[in-house]
Amino acid sequence: MSQELKPVHAKRCYACIQWDGTRSYNAELQIVKVDPGSLGFCRITRQQVKGTHHCPQFFQLR
Repeated sequence: MSQELKPVHAKRCYACIQWDGTRSYNAELQIVKVDPGSLGFCRITRQQVKGTHHCPQFFQLR
């Protein structure tokens, strides 16, 4: 699994509080360390989706 640093303000599943995928969040630097291709469960759509998936109902990590 390749980890990347991504911005938290991107409207992607890896930066949404409703996505249960594996990631680590640094609130001070506003970045997420994640494998964007990994699957996680979306509590909005109730489906397994990749971290790079875009959703119109985005709730940013805080």
